[in-house]
Amino acid sequence: MENRLKIGDVIREEWQNILKDRRLFTILFIVPLMYTALFGYLYTNQRIKEIPTIVYDGDNSQLSRQIVQSFDQTETFQVNRQVHSEPEVERAIEHGEEKVGIIIPNDFEARLKHGENVPVLTFIDGSNMLFSNAATRAANQVVTTIGYGASSMKLKQQGLQDEQISSTFAPIPFRSRVLYNPMFNYNYFLVYGLIGTILQQILLLGIALAITREKEQGTWSRFAQWRDMPWRIAYAKAAPYFLIGMVNNVTAFSMALYMYHLPFRGLIVPALALAACFSIALIGLGYFISMFSSNQLGSTQTAMLIAVPSFLLSGFTWPFEAMPHPLYVLSHALPLTYFLDGVREIFIKGHGFDMIWRDCIALLLTGAITFFAAFILTPLFLKKQKEGDYDSSPSTLSM
Repeated sequence: MENRLKIGDVIREEWQNILKDRRLFTILFIVPLMYTALFGYLYTNQRIKEIPTIVYDGDNSQLSRQIVQSFDQTETFQVNRQVHSEPEVERAIEHGEEKVGIIIPNDFEARLKHGENVPVLTFIDGSNMLFSNAATRAANQVVTTIGYGASSMKLKQQGLQDEQISSTFAPIPFRSRVLYNPMFNYNYFLVYGLIGTILQQILLLGIALAITREKEQGTWSRFAQWRDMPWRIAYAKAAPYFLIGMVNNVTAFSMALYMYHLPFRGLIVPALALAACFSIALIGLGYFISMFSSNQLGSTQTAMLIAVPSFLLSGFTWPFEAMPHPLYVLSHALPLTYFLDGVREIFIKGHGFDMIWRDCIALLLTGAITFFAAFILTPLFLKKQKEGDYDSSPSTLSM
Protein backbone atom coordinates (compact mmCIF):
# COMPACT_ATOMS: atom_id res chain seq x y z
CA MET A 1 0.00 0.00 0.00
CA GLU A 2 1.40 3.38 -1.02
CA ASN A 3 2.36 5.68 1.87
CA ARG A 4 0.23 8.79 2.07
CA LEU A 5 2.07 12.11 2.01
CA LYS A 6 1.61 14.05 5.24
CA ILE A 7 1.85 17.80 5.62
CA GLY A 8 3.87 17.47 8.79
CA ASP A 9 6.47 15.32 7.04
CA VAL A 10 6.91 17.90 4.28
CA ILE A 11 7.27 20.73 6.81
CA ARG A 12 9.84 18.74 8.79
CA GLU A 13 11.74 17.92 5.60
CA GLU A 14 11.79 21.57 4.58
CA TRP A 15 13.19 22.60 7.96
CA GLN A 16 15.88 19.97 7.63
CA ASN A 17 16.81 21.32 4.19
CA ILE A 18 17.02 24.88 5.53
CA LEU A 19 19.17 23.88 8.48
CA LYS A 20 21.52 21.78 6.32
CA ASP A 21 22.02 24.46 3.64
CA ARG A 22 24.37 26.88 5.37
CA ARG A 23 24.10 29.56 2.68
CA LEU A 24 20.29 29.48 2.71
CA PHE A 25 20.25 29.50 6.52
CA THR A 26 22.50 32.56 6.51
CA ILE A 27 20.30 34.40 4.00
CA LEU A 28 17.10 33.62 5.90
CA PHE A 29 18.27 34.31 9.45
CA ILE A 30 21.58 36.17 9.50
CA VAL A 31 21.37 38.56 6.54
CA PRO A 32 18.24 40.43 7.80
CA LEU A 33 19.97 41.03 11.14
CA MET A 34 23.21 42.00 9.42
CA TYR A 35 21.55 44.52 7.10
CA THR A 36 19.43 45.95 9.91
CA ALA A 37 22.56 46.50 11.98
CA LEU A 38 24.42 47.91 8.98
CA PHE A 39 21.75 50.41 7.96
CA GLY A 40 20.98 51.35 11.55
CA TYR A 41 24.67 52.02 12.10
CA LEU A 42 24.81 54.02 8.88
CA TYR A 43 22.27 56.54 10.19
CA THR A 44 23.45 56.70 13.80
CA ASN A 45 24.48 60.34 13.35
CA GLN A 46 20.79 61.07 12.56
CA ARG A 47 21.64 64.20 10.61
CA ILE A 48 24.39 65.66 8.50
CA LYS A 49 27.14 67.25 10.55
CA GLU A 50 30.34 69.17 9.84
CA ILE A 51 29.68 70.02 6.21
CA PRO A 52 32.99 71.23 4.71
CA THR A 53 32.67 75.02 4.50
CA ILE A 54 34.76 77.82 3.02
CA VAL A 55 34.39 81.51 3.92
CA TYR A 56 35.09 84.83 2.27
CA ASP A 57 34.84 87.64 4.83
CA GLY A 58 35.07 90.87 2.87
CA ASP A 59 34.23 93.00 5.91
CA ASN A 60 36.43 91.59 8.69
CA SER A 61 34.42 93.50 11.28
CA GLN A 62 33.27 92.39 14.72
CA LEU A 63 29.87 91.40 13.33
CA SER A 64 31.28 89.48 10.36
CA ARG A 65 33.73 87.60 12.58
CA GLN A 66 30.85 86.75 14.89
CA ILE A 67 28.91 85.33 11.93
CA VAL A 68 31.86 83.18 10.84
CA GLN A 69 32.36 81.96 14.40
CA SER A 70 28.67 81.10 14.69
CA PHE A 71 28.80 79.02 11.52
CA ASP A 72 31.86 77.16 12.79
CA GLN A 73 30.30 76.50 16.21
CA THR A 74 27.21 74.80 14.78
CA GLU A 75 27.19 71.03 14.32
CA THR A 76 26.14 71.44 10.69
CA PHE A 77 29.14 73.38 9.38
CA GLN A 78 32.89 72.99 9.66
CA VAL A 79 34.77 76.05 8.48
CA ASN A 80 37.96 74.69 6.95
CA ARG A 81 39.49 77.87 5.58
CA GLN A 82 38.96 81.49 4.64
CA VAL A 83 39.87 82.95 1.25
CA HIS A 84 40.32 86.43 -0.15
CA SER A 85 37.77 86.58 -2.99
CA GLU A 86 34.36 85.30 -4.05
CA PRO A 87 35.70 83.43 -7.13
CA GLU A 88 37.87 81.32 -4.83
CA VAL A 89 34.74 80.24 -2.96
CA GLU A 90 32.95 79.22 -6.15
CA ARG A 91 36.03 77.44 -7.46
CA ALA A 92 36.41 75.41 -4.26
CA ILE A 93 32.80 74.22 -4.46
CA GLU A 94 33.06 73.53 -8.19
CA HIS A 95 36.10 71.30 -7.65
CA GLY A 96 34.45 69.45 -4.78
CA GLU A 97 36.94 70.74 -2.19
CA GLU A 98 34.13 72.20 -0.06
CA LYS A 99 30.35 71.77 -0.01
CA VAL A 100 29.26 75.19 1.29
CA GLY A 101 30.62 78.69 0.77
CA ILE A 102 29.81 81.69 3.00
CA ILE A 103 30.27 85.17 1.51
CA ILE A 104 30.11 88.30 3.68
CA PRO A 105 30.23 91.43 1.48
CA ASN A 106 32.65 94.33 1.85
CA ASP A 107 31.69 96.98 4.42
CA PHE A 108 28.96 94.66 5.62
CA GLU A 109 28.49 96.05 9.15
CA ALA A 110 28.75 99.70 8.14
CA ARG A 111 26.21 99.31 5.34
CA LEU A 112 23.78 97.56 7.67
CA LYS A 113 24.06 100.45 10.15
CA HIS A 114 23.18 102.83 7.32
CA GLY A 115 20.01 100.88 6.66
CA GLU A 116 21.12 99.08 3.50
CA ASN A 117 19.70 95.65 2.68
CA VAL A 118 23.01 93.74 2.55
CA PRO A 119 22.62 89.94 2.53
CA VAL A 120 24.91 87.18 3.69
CA LEU A 121 25.26 84.89 0.66
CA THR A 122 25.80 81.12 0.73
CA PHE A 123 26.88 78.93 -2.17
CA ILE A 124 25.74 75.33 -1.74
CA ASP A 125 26.64 72.21 -3.72
CA GLY A 126 23.19 71.01 -4.78
CA SER A 127 24.31 67.79 -6.51
CA ASN A 128 23.46 66.02 -3.24
CA MET A 129 20.10 67.23 -1.98
CA LEU A 130 20.82 66.16 1.58
CA PHE A 131 23.67 68.66 1.70
CA SER A 132 21.65 71.46 0.12
CA ASN A 133 18.60 71.00 2.34
CA ALA A 134 20.58 70.76 5.57
CA ALA A 135 22.90 73.63 4.68
CA THR A 136 20.10 75.99 3.61
CA ARG A 137 18.11 75.50 6.81
CA ALA A 138 21.10 75.72 9.12
CA ALA A 139 22.62 78.78 7.40
CA ASN A 140 19.33 80.65 7.53
CA GLN A 141 19.02 79.85 11.22
CA VAL A 142 22.54 81.08 11.97
CA VAL A 143 22.11 84.37 10.11
CA THR A 144 18.68 84.98 11.66
CA THR A 145 20.00 84.36 15.16
CA ILE A 146 23.00 86.63 14.66
CA GLY A 147 20.78 89.28 13.10
CA TYR A 148 18.42 89.26 16.05
CA GLY A 149 21.32 89.53 18.50
CA ALA A 150 22.90 92.44 16.65
CA SER A 151 19.59 94.28 16.30
CA SER A 152 18.59 93.73 19.93
CA MET A 153 21.87 95.17 21.23
CA LYS A 154 21.49 98.23 19.02
CA LEU A 155 17.87 98.81 20.03
CA LYS A 156 18.58 98.30 23.75
CA GLN A 157 21.16 101.07 23.51
CA GLN A 158 18.31 103.25 22.23
CA GLY A 159 16.24 102.41 25.34
CA LEU A 160 13.76 99.89 23.86
CA GLN A 161 12.39 96.98 25.89
CA ASP A 162 12.40 93.33 24.78
CA GLU A 163 8.78 93.50 23.58
CA GLN A 164 9.52 96.55 21.49
CA ILE A 165 12.67 94.95 20.14
CA SER A 166 10.72 91.90 18.95
CA SER A 167 8.21 94.08 17.13
CA THR A 168 10.87 96.22 15.44
CA PHE A 169 13.43 93.46 14.75
CA ALA A 170 15.17 93.93 11.40
CA PRO A 171 16.85 90.64 10.39
CA ILE A 172 20.08 90.41 8.44
CA PRO A 173 19.10 89.42 4.88
CA PHE A 174 20.05 85.90 3.85
CA ARG A 175 20.47 84.67 0.30
CA SER A 176 21.43 81.19 -0.87
CA ARG A 177 22.51 80.01 -4.28
CA VAL A 178 22.22 76.27 -4.84
CA LEU A 179 24.61 75.16 -7.56
CA TYR A 180 23.86 72.38 -10.09
CA ASN A 181 20.30 71.72 -8.86
CA PRO A 182 18.73 75.09 -7.98
CA MET A 183 15.15 73.78 -8.26
CA PHE A 184 15.80 70.91 -5.83
CA ASN A 185 14.72 68.44 -8.51
CA TYR A 186 14.61 65.04 -6.87
CA ASN A 187 15.06 63.28 -10.22
CA TYR A 188 18.54 64.74 -10.59
CA PHE A 189 19.43 63.43 -7.19
CA LEU A 190 17.98 59.92 -7.17
CA VAL A 191 17.46 58.55 -10.69
CA TYR A 192 21.13 58.53 -11.68
CA GLY A 193 21.95 56.63 -8.51
CA LEU A 194 19.26 54.04 -9.21
CA ILE A 195 20.49 53.61 -12.79
CA GLY A 196 24.01 52.93 -11.54
CA THR A 197 22.68 50.40 -9.04
CA ILE A 198 20.73 48.55 -11.73
CA LEU A 199 23.71 48.48 -14.09
CA GLN A 200 25.89 47.12 -11.31
CA GLN A 201 23.44 44.37 -10.40
CA ILE A 202 22.95 43.17 -13.99
CA LEU A 203 26.62 43.05 -14.96
CA LEU A 204 27.83 41.64 -11.63
CA LEU A 205 25.28 38.85 -11.81
CA GLY A 206 25.84 38.14 -15.51
CA ILE A 207 29.58 37.54 -15.26
CA ALA A 208 29.21 35.56 -12.02
CA LEU A 209 26.77 33.19 -13.72
CA ALA A 210 29.05 32.78 -16.75
CA ILE A 211 31.55 30.64 -14.84
CA THR A 212 29.15 28.79 -12.57
CA ARG A 213 27.14 27.82 -15.65
CA GLU A 214 30.22 26.00 -16.93
CA LYS A 215 30.54 24.18 -13.61
CA GLU A 216 26.90 23.12 -13.56
CA GLN A 217 26.99 21.91 -17.16
CA GLY A 218 30.18 19.94 -16.54
CA THR A 219 32.23 21.86 -19.11
CA TRP A 220 34.52 23.72 -16.68
CA SER A 221 37.22 21.06 -17.03
CA ARG A 222 37.83 21.94 -20.68
CA PHE A 223 39.76 24.99 -19.47
CA ALA A 224 42.33 22.78 -17.73
CA GLN A 225 44.61 23.11 -20.76
CA TRP A 226 44.69 26.88 -20.05
CA ARG A 227 45.67 26.31 -16.44
CA ASP A 228 48.99 28.09 -16.93
CA MET A 229 47.34 30.98 -18.84
CA PRO A 230 44.25 31.82 -16.74
CA TRP A 231 43.99 35.23 -18.42
CA ARG A 232 42.70 33.43 -21.52
CA ILE A 233 39.69 32.11 -19.61
CA ALA A 234 39.00 35.53 -18.13
CA TYR A 235 39.32 37.27 -21.48
CA ALA A 236 37.11 34.77 -23.31
CA LYS A 237 34.38 34.87 -20.67
CA ALA A 238 34.56 38.60 -19.89
CA ALA A 239 34.73 40.13 -23.39
CA PRO A 240 31.00 39.69 -24.21
CA TYR A 241 30.00 41.11 -20.84
CA PHE A 242 32.18 44.17 -21.26
CA LEU A 243 30.34 44.94 -24.49
CA ILE A 244 27.00 44.30 -22.77
CA GLY A 245 27.99 46.63 -19.96
CA MET A 246 28.85 49.45 -22.36
CA VAL A 247 25.63 49.00 -24.34
CA ASN A 248 23.58 49.02 -21.13
CA ASN A 249 25.30 52.18 -19.93
CA VAL A 250 24.66 54.03 -23.17
CA THR A 251 21.07 52.81 -23.42
CA ALA A 252 20.09 53.50 -19.81
CA PHE A 253 21.57 56.99 -19.63
CA SER A 254 20.23 57.87 -23.09
CA MET A 255 16.74 57.00 -21.85
CA ALA A 256 17.28 59.17 -18.79
CA LEU A 257 18.37 62.10 -20.96
CA TYR A 258 15.88 61.95 -23.82
CA MET A 259 12.81 60.41 -22.20
CA TYR A 260 12.99 62.00 -18.74
CA HIS A 261 15.05 65.10 -19.58
CA LEU A 262 17.67 64.63 -16.89
CA PRO A 263 20.74 66.86 -17.23
CA PHE A 264 23.91 66.04 -19.11
CA ARG A 265 26.29 68.97 -18.72
CA GLY A 266 29.57 67.19 -19.46
CA LEU A 267 31.19 65.51 -22.46
CA ILE A 268 30.57 62.09 -23.98
CA VAL A 269 34.18 60.84 -23.96
CA PRO A 270 34.67 61.11 -20.17
CA ALA A 271 31.27 59.48 -19.65
CA LEU A 272 32.22 56.53 -21.88
CA ALA A 273 35.60 56.22 -20.14
CA LEU A 274 33.90 56.12 -16.76
CA ALA A 275 31.44 53.48 -18.01
CA ALA A 276 34.31 51.35 -19.35
CA CYS A 277 36.21 51.51 -16.05
CA PHE A 278 33.03 50.66 -14.13
CA SER A 279 32.38 47.66 -16.38
CA ILE A 280 35.94 46.39 -15.89
CA ALA A 281 35.66 46.69 -12.10
CA LEU A 282 32.33 44.84 -11.99
CA ILE A 283 33.47 42.09 -14.37
CA GLY A 284 36.59 41.53 -12.29
CA LEU A 285 34.57 41.38 -9.07
CA GLY A 286 31.93 39.08 -10.56
CA TYR A 287 34.57 36.81 -12.06
CA PHE A 288 36.31 36.57 -8.69
CA ILE A 289 33.00 35.71 -6.97
CA SER A 290 32.31 32.93 -9.45
CA MET A 291 35.53 31.16 -8.43
CA PHE A 292 34.01 30.28 -5.04
CA SER A 293 30.55 29.24 -6.26
CA SER A 294 29.80 25.75 -7.52
CA ASN A 295 26.40 26.65 -9.00
CA GLN A 296 24.45 29.59 -10.33
CA LEU A 297 22.27 29.88 -7.24
CA GLY A 298 25.31 30.33 -5.03
CA SER A 299 26.83 33.02 -7.25
CA THR A 300 23.46 34.81 -7.41
CA GLN A 301 23.20 34.87 -3.64
CA THR A 302 26.74 36.17 -3.22
CA ALA A 303 26.22 38.89 -5.83
CA MET A 304 23.04 39.99 -4.06
CA LEU A 305 24.85 40.28 -0.73
CA ILE A 306 27.31 42.70 -2.34
CA ALA A 307 24.87 44.70 -4.45
CA VAL A 308 22.11 45.36 -1.90
CA PRO A 309 24.03 47.68 0.47
CA SER A 310 26.10 49.31 -2.27
CA PHE A 311 23.57 52.04 -3.10
CA LEU A 312 23.22 53.29 0.47
CA LEU A 313 26.97 53.11 1.08
CA SER A 314 27.86 54.79 -2.21
CA GLY A 315 27.54 58.29 -0.78
CA PHE A 316 24.74 59.15 -3.19
CA THR A 317 21.86 59.15 -0.71
CA TRP A 318 23.77 59.53 2.57
CA PRO A 319 26.95 61.64 2.52
CA PHE A 320 30.28 60.20 3.57
CA GLU A 321 30.70 63.04 6.08
CA ALA A 322 27.73 61.68 8.04
CA MET A 323 28.83 58.02 7.97
CA PRO A 324 30.62 56.27 10.85
CA HIS A 325 34.27 55.83 9.92
CA PRO A 326 34.19 52.02 9.46
CA LEU A 327 31.34 52.35 6.94
CA TYR A 328 33.19 55.22 5.24
CA VAL A 329 36.14 52.87 4.70
CA LEU A 330 33.86 50.06 3.51
CA SER A 331 32.05 52.34 1.07
CA HIS A 332 35.33 53.16 -0.66
CA ALA A 333 35.89 49.50 -1.43
CA LEU A 334 32.74 49.39 -3.60
CA PRO A 335 32.86 50.17 -7.35
CA LEU A 336 29.48 51.90 -7.27
CA THR A 337 30.89 54.62 -4.98
CA TYR A 338 33.37 55.79 -7.59
CA PHE A 339 31.00 55.37 -10.53
CA LEU A 340 28.24 57.49 -8.99
CA ASP A 341 30.75 60.13 -7.95
CA GLY A 342 31.89 60.31 -11.56
CA VAL A 343 28.29 60.45 -12.79
CA ARG A 344 27.62 63.45 -10.55
CA GLU A 345 30.74 65.21 -11.77
CA ILE A 346 29.99 64.65 -15.48
CA PHE A 347 26.21 64.65 -15.78
CA ILE A 348 25.20 67.11 -13.08
CA LYS A 349 28.24 69.38 -12.62
CA GLY A 350 29.54 69.31 -16.19
CA HIS A 351 33.14 68.40 -15.34
CA GLY A 352 35.57 66.35 -17.41
CA PHE A 353 38.58 64.09 -16.89
CA ASP A 354 40.17 66.53 -14.44
CA MET A 355 37.50 65.62 -11.86
CA ILE A 356 36.91 61.92 -12.58
CA TRP A 357 40.40 60.52 -13.19
CA ARG A 358 40.69 59.41 -9.56
CA ASP A 359 37.39 57.54 -9.85
CA CYS A 360 38.60 55.87 -13.04
CA ILE A 361 41.90 54.85 -11.42
CA ALA A 362 40.08 53.39 -8.41
CA LEU A 363 37.75 51.38 -10.66
CA LEU A 364 40.62 50.09 -12.79
CA LEU A 365 42.52 49.08 -9.65
CA THR A 366 39.45 47.21 -8.41
CA GLY A 367 39.27 45.33 -11.69
CA ALA A 368 43.01 44.63 -11.75
CA ILE A 369 43.12 43.34 -8.16
CA THR A 370 40.09 41.08 -8.50
CA PHE A 371 41.21 39.69 -11.85
CA PHE A 372 44.71 39.06 -10.48
CA ALA A 373 43.29 37.25 -7.46
CA ALA A 374 41.10 35.17 -9.77
CA PHE A 375 44.12 34.32 -11.95
CA ILE A 376 45.91 32.97 -8.88
CA LEU A 377 42.89 30.90 -7.81
CA THR A 378 42.04 29.50 -11.25
CA PRO A 379 44.82 26.84 -11.33
CA LEU A 380 43.80 25.72 -7.84
CA PHE A 381 40.25 25.08 -9.01
CA LEU A 382 41.47 23.38 -12.18
CA LYS A 383 44.31 21.26 -10.80
CA LYS A 384 42.14 18.18 -10.38
CA GLN A 385 40.72 18.53 -13.85
CA LYS A 386 42.29 16.68 -16.73
CA GLU A 387 41.99 17.28 -20.41
CA GLY A 388 39.34 15.12 -21.95
CA ASP A 389 37.43 14.42 -18.70
CA TYR A 390 34.20 15.30 -20.45
CA ASP A 391 33.58 13.89 -23.87
CA SER A 392 31.10 16.66 -24.51
CA SER A 393 33.72 19.37 -24.12
CA PRO A 394 35.75 20.62 -27.11
CA SER A 395 39.05 18.80 -27.58
CA THR A 396 40.99 22.02 -28.14
CA LEU A 397 40.68 25.65 -27.23
CA SER A 398 42.49 28.46 -29.00
CA MET A 399 42.57 32.18 -29.02
